[in-house]
Amino acid sequence: MNEDVSNPNEDRPPAYERPSYEPAPPMPNTEHGPLVRPKAIDTAFQASLASTVIGAVSAIFTFLLDGQFVTDMARQVMESPGADQGFTEEQLVNVYRISMVIGIGVFVGLNLLFTYKMRAGRNWARIVLTAFAVIGALSFLSAMASAGAELELMWSLAQAAFGITAVVYMYRKESNAYFLAYKQRRLRR
Repeated sequence: MNEDVSNPNEDRPPAYERPSYEPAPPMPNTEHGPLVRPKAIDTAFQASLASTVIGAVSAIFTFLLDGQFVTDMARQVMESPGADQGFTEEQLVNVYRISMVIGIGVFVGLNLLFTYKMRAGRNWARIVLTAFAVIGALSFLSAMASAGAELELMWSLAQAAFGITAVVYMYRKESNAYFLAYKQRRLRR
């Protein structure tokens, strides 16, 4: 064998050497890639927050700031047969107002919890928010049918519209894929 045979790559500069490549990063929403939240989920999140805020503001204006409404409720209770006369009308109005503040706080707190959990990929929160939106829409339609177009119902219309908008975005194709990817990751742990 002839030892004078030379390597054809010996005379080439180092730029011709085969470069070393790093492996590509994993794809988003795959088994090892980062879980990327789609824009539809962010839109559903914002619509759900808007629905919660409108519902809270509506309740505050309707129940707490309308003194006549609360006073009428207290009078109805005091005038009902078998009512305990241990409270004055003013005391009963204050009890109603405190109860309403607590109720509004619980409403806002739970809706925020469900909204943030939905945004984090929890399917159960998506289902609960869907149920709330459907109940809100049905409540609005029922009130509209019985009372006509009153000003107080415009709050309910806005709340129901944002709630239904959130539901539509929560069930889009990319949203469903996001919830499925989150579920699969949790099952693998």
